[in-house]
Order: sequence, then C-alpha cells, then structure tokens
Amino acid sequence: MSLVRTVIEIFTLGAVQFTVVRQGEIRVVENRGKFRKIAQPGPLLLFSLWGLGDTIGKFTISQLIRNERGQIHLVPRRNVEVISTRMQVDDYPKESVITRDNATIYIDAVVYYRVMDPKKAVYEVQDYVSALQKLVQSALRDECGKYELDELLVSRDQINSRLRIVMDEATDPWGIKVDRVEIKDIDLGTFGKILAEQRQAETRRRTDITEAEGKKRSEILRAEGDAEARLLFARSEKEARVLSAEGDKSAKILAAEAEAEATLKTREAEAQGFMMIQKALQQSDQTDRMLRLLQIQKSAEAASALATGAATKIYLPADVTNLFGLIKGKAEDLS
Repeated sequence: MSLVRTVIEIFTLGAVQFTVVRQGEIRVVENRGKFRKIAQPGPLLLFSLWGLGDTIGKFTISQLIRNERGQIHLVPRRNVEVISTRMQVDDYPKESVITRDNATIYIDAVVYYRVMDPKKAVYEVQDYVSALQKLVQSALRDECGKYELDELLVSRDQINSRLRIVMDEATDPWGIKVDRVEIKDIDLGTFGKILAEQRQAETRRRTDITEAEGKKRSEILRAEGDAEARLLFARSEKEARVLSAEGDKSAKILAAEAEAEATLKTREAEAQGFMMIQKALQQSDQTDRMLRLLQIQKSAEAASALATGAATKIYLPADVTNLFGLIKGKAEDLS
C-alpha cells in the first residue's frame, strides 16, 4: 500500500495524496491548517496541490513505553497522522501519594479510554495522552489523599469508581470517554515494613486472645461438667434413699397388714372355737364341768409360758389355790 501511495504521488508530482484508512482508525483532513473533515476507514484520495489543498493533519501524540527494567516512560511522538478509535489501555508509572494520616505510598493505575470525538481530541487539547497522564496523577493524589492508609487498602473498588467518574468528567471536553480505572498496585514503601510488623503483632495478640478464651472455655466446661456430675450423683443418692424408704415403708405396711391379718385369723379362729364350745355347752348338761376344763387349759398354758420364759407378763387368778383345786378336781373326775 505504501508503494502504491508513493507511485501516485510521483506521477502526480505531489498534487494528489492517496492513503487507506484502516478499521478502528481515522485521519483528520485539513485544508491549509484548518479542519476540513474526518476521514473514515477506507481509501482516501486527496488533492493536496502541494499543500494548498486538502492534506492529512499531523499531530504530536505521546506514547507510554515500558523499558527493559520494567519502567514506564512517556515518549512524545510527532507528526502522527493516525488517530485510533479503539479501546486504549495505558499503564501509568507509580505516583507518590500522601494519605490523610501522612503516610507516603506509591500507586500505579491502569486507564481504559476511547477517543469518541477525534476533532476535540486533537484540537481541544495538546497531546491528549500526556494530558491524560497528568490528569491521572492529580486525580490519584486528590482522591487517595482523602483516605487513611488502612481505609485505602480496603477501598480499592470505591476509589476506582470515583476516579473513573472524575476523569470521565474532566476528559469529556477533549472528546475522550474513560470507561474504567483500576489501581493496579499499592507500594507501601517504608510503611510496608511498619504495617507488616503491626499485622504480626495484631496476629499474635489475636492468637493469644483466642488461646486464652479457649483455655477459659475449657475450664468453664470442665467446672460445669464437675458440677453437673455432682448434681447427678446427689440426685441419684436422693432417689436411692427415697426408693429405700419407700421400700421399707412398703415392707412395714405389708408386715403390719400380714400381722393384722394373722391376728384377725387367730381371733376369728378363737371366736369360732368359743362359738363351738358355747354350742356344745348348750347341748350338754355338763356346762360347769366344761367351763372348769377350759379354765384348767388356760391356766396350764399360762404356767407353760411362765416355765419356758416365753412370756414376760403372766396374769394369774387372784386365788392361785383355785388352780390347784381345779387340777385336783379334774383328777378326781378322771378317776
């Protein structure tokens, strides 16, 4: 394409200027230094008439270049004919920023922008790339200076959004649209070591607190376990005593009921015996003799209990001689 351009210019003796505008680029056409039009992508044939007619405008637009050491430098480029309308990404060098708590740090940013109005970009500002770099420097210092160091480290998204708004408003008269601003790196410098030591101290403090809380919690749980064990043991002993007392009570009640029932049976048996004796006496003529025999039996039982020592109290008739009289009378009757 450059060969075709050269041939045309030679044959026309420089009266005609031919070029091809690529997609994503534009050319600014001037006529004797005045803006003429914006050449869109495609072939472009201009009647330059040795500078008296339409010519392609040439401007000074800088370029950010990273050297072998990784450092970024702004290099001015003169007589630039091509203006890119594609999304451009510029990685700017680190800038020193003083935070609100007087900490000096270094921040580098990446800016995504697009030339929306090429006419404004080349005529409203001289070298829009260099101007955009200066704008990034001032915006970083102004915006990051509002934060303390600790706040700055955790507020990147908020700062990025604010930087984009500020720079987009500032570059609007230049015909440039800033789509995105990203803080790529924050170099703490000497404050990095201080901050690292603070973080280590804070980590140790939190570790000590966690260990102390764990030990405290362990002792509390152990004490609660001991107290609960003693309470359960006391409850079990109480329940055992209650059950034992209830068992003794039930046993005594059963024994008393059994004794009462036995006594009742004995009394019933004696009553039946007396009834039988009474009935027998009513049917017999020997009533006095039967009474005497019964009296002798009771006296004999009392004497037997007295002899064996089984009874502690013996009630004898007032006249003991009657007992022996009864025994003698019985012996006579039997003989």
